[in-house]
Amino acid sequence: MAEMHAHRGPIGLLVKIYPKLSETFILEEILGLERLGQELHIFAMQAPTDEFQHDAVDRVRAPVTYLPEAKSTNLLTLLCAHLSLLVYRPLAYFSGLRSAMSRRGALTDFVRAGWLAHNLQRKGIRHLHTHFISRPADIAELVAKLGVPFSISAHAKDIYLSSPDDLRRKLDAARFTVTCTEYNRQTLARIAPGADIQRMYHGVDADRFCRGHDAIAAHPPLVLAVGRLREKKGFDTLIEACRRLADRGLDFRCEIVGYGDQHASLQQQIERDGLQGRVMLTGKLPRDAVISRYRRAAAFVQPSRIGQDGDRDGIPNVLLEAMAMELPVVSTRISGIPEVVAHEHNGLLIEPDRPADLADAIARLLADTPLRKRLGRAGRETIGSGFDNDRNLNLLKSLLENPDERPRRAPVETAARRSAGLS
Repeated sequence: MAEMHAHRGPIGLLVKIYPKLSETFILEEILGLERLGQELHIFAMQAPTDEFQHDAVDRVRAPVTYLPEAKSTNLLTLLCAHLSLLVYRPLAYFSGLRSAMSRRGALTDFVRAGWLAHNLQRKGIRHLHTHFISRPADIAELVAKLGVPFSISAHAKDIYLSSPDDLRRKLDAARFTVTCTEYNRQTLARIAPGADIQRMYHGVDADRFCRGHDAIAAHPPLVLAVGRLREKKGFDTLIEACRRLADRGLDFRCEIVGYGDQHASLQQQIERDGLQGRVMLTGKLPRDAVISRYRRAAAFVQPSRIGQDGDRDGIPNVLLEAMAMELPVVSTRISGIPEVVAHEHNGLLIEPDRPADLADAIARLLADTPLRKRLGRAGRETIGSGFDNDRNLNLLKSLLENPDERPRRAPVETAARRSAGLS
């Protein structure tokens, strides 16, 4: 295949599951790139597992193709793709096969990578961008061996639950990698100092996420949290903080929107602490229902922590959405969160796993309307200056169009420090 210098055709985008309710950052990236004029073709390793999807999925123009599983029912489809590669690109084919054989369990990935490489070439797609540096990047790396170069978007769990050797191999093989926090970029740069790693903050559509003149605050005041029900989200700390607030006689309600493997244990905690009717696990909701809760909430809480397995958030998209909605936020000093939240400027920051401190911060916000309004306004200004979706995606679009021309990396400056006038 001829060396690629600039992409004027479609870009392949490889994801694990599409669409996925909890991965709004991928959906926003797709919509943003399409608004900027980039043609895409989405390839997904699995069909969706959620019972409904965000309405914004209907605005995506890109076609979606699902990779066939490496099993006997797909044997003819897979065999034809591999035979074509073997005939027309034998050296690349055996290079990819050797690479797969050198890694435990990678032969199944090679089967699917062969099908994907064949279809990318058949469709005239000369570059593959993949979300997550875990399993999707394993397949994309083999696709590159078969003739189609790749790049990576790395996020959170995929970084911190992978071995350094595994990360280094893929970072060095990729044309470039973008990641959503400076914290992540520095972590990856220490692992693979020679790799091209760029920080690209996620962004939100500030026109969609705005409080609006019709916003009506709930009574009693609503404390809102949104996210997967996983250890790293720290929702047990929030529930304990709510118990302390209830013991003080504070009038409030708390909703935790999301789903996950901690649902049963969190519900047991709510019942054990006598918080039924006060703290609710709302479950999965479509985006419009989440936005409606943002508009009615008095405060947003993101009590993130580093899990026992090392998993952690980057900058949760829901935190950006809440700030865009002018909600005062309380979060923790971990990972990339201090890059968007500047304490006392556009939100409040506490240390993780401290329910007493979290209760104090929530109580302070609920008792001080001018403080809520000041932090909320500053939060929206931060999103507008540092987390505008289309503005941030110009970096990725430039990299995809001109993969051999690197933008000069700006001096390290977080959006929170710039917004607070600290840089």
